Amino acid sequence: MSGRIARGALAVAVRLLPDARRERYREEWAADLRDAPAAGVSTAQLVAGAFGVVLRAPRSPEAFGVTQGALAGRRLRWAAAWSMAAVMLALGSFFTTPFLDGGAFGDLRSGVFVVVALIGGVGLVWLAAAMHGLLASRAPGLRWAVSLGVAVLAVPVLAVLSVALVPAMMLGGMLLGVAIAIFAAALPAETDPELRRTRPGLPARLGTRATAFVGAVVVLGGAAFAVVHILVWNPQSKVPALSLPEIYAQMADRGEPAGPSVAYALVWAATWVPLGLLFLATAVFGNRGILRRLDARRIARASLVAVVGIGFTQWVAGFSMGMSIADTFAVSGGDSAVSGLLLTAAATVAGVIVALRVLPPASVARSARAIA
Repeated sequence: MSGRIARGALAVAVRLLPDARRERYREEWAADLRDAPAAGVSTAQLVAGAFGVVLRAPRSPEAFGVTQGALAGRRLRWAAAWSMAAVMLALGSFFTTPFLDGGAFGDLRSGVFVVVALIGGVGLVWLAAAMHGLLASRAPGLRWAVSLGVAVLAVPVLAVLSVALVPAMMLGGMLLGVAIAIFAAALPAETDPELRRTRPGLPARLGTRATAFVGAVVVLGGAAFAVVHILVWNPQSKVPALSLPEIYAQMADRGEPAGPSVAYALVWAATWVPLGLLFLATAVFGNRGILRRLDARRIARASLVAVVGIGFTQWVAGFSMGMSIADTFAVSGGDSAVSGLLLTAAATVAGVIVALRVLPPASVARSARAIA
C-alpha cells in the first residue's frame, strides 16, 4: 500500500473515531506511518490496526462528551446527510442517464442504483444507531427491534419522498431562488467564529467579498446559462436540421408560439436575480447593515444550494418550451443538449456536497473550544 493511500485511509479512520479521541490518534498514527519503514511495519498492517481501534472504540455519550439526547440528535443529522446524498445521486441519475445510457459508458442505471443503495444504507445505519441510543434505558431486545424496524420503514418513506421531489420542484421551482435569498439574508447565525469556521476553509481564505463575488457569478451566470440552454441549445439539439428562427417559425405556424415559453423561462431566471444581487451587494459593500449575516461560509453554502436549485429546476422553466417543441416536431420533450447534462451534473455534485458538508453536526471538540 502506497504512503498516499495509507494517509488517506488513516484520515478516514480518524474521522470515524469519537471527536474527543481524534487529535490523539491523528498525531499517533501520523508518527507511526512516518516510522513504519524503520520499524519494519507495513502500511497495510498499520491501516488495519487503525481500523481495529475504530471498531473497538466506545460509542457511548461519555466517549463523545455529550448527553444521550444530544448524541442521538447528532446521529440523526448524519442519517439525514447520507440519506440526502443518496437522494441527490438518485435525482441526478434520473436526469443524466438518458444522455449516457447505452453509449460508451454502457448501462449506468444498475451501477448508479448500487451506489445509491450503499450511500442510503449508510444513512439507515446512522438512523438505527440514533434510535438505539434513544432507547438506552429499554431492554436490549426492544432496542434492537425498534432500531431495525425504524430503519426498514425508512426505506419506503425515502422512496416516496424521492418521487415526490419531482412535483415539488414543479410547484416550488419558480420561488426557490427568492426563498434562498430570504433565508440567506435573514436566518440567524451563530456569532462565535470557532463554530462558523469552515473546513477546509476555502471561503474563509478568499474572504467575504471575494466569496460573494464568486457566488454572484455562479448564481447569475448559472441562471443565464440555463435560459440559453432552454431557449437556444436544446431546441437546436432536438431539431438540428433547422436554424433557431426556423424552429420558432414552424412552432408558431402549428399553433405553438414560443412567446409564452420564452416568458416563462425568463420569469424563472428572474427569480434568481435577487440572490445574485444580494451577493453582488455584499461583494461591493461587505457584510454590514442588513447584509451582516452574509459571511463567507453562508454565502458559499447558499451558492451551492443555488447550483442545486438551478440545475434541478431548470426543467420546470423549460417544460413549456419542451412540450411545444415535442408537439410541433414529434420529438421528446426532455433535454437532449449537452448543456442540460452539465447543469444536472453540477447540481448533483453540489447536492452531495451540501448533504455531506452542511447537514452533519459540528465537531464536539470544536464546539467545546468555542464554549471555552
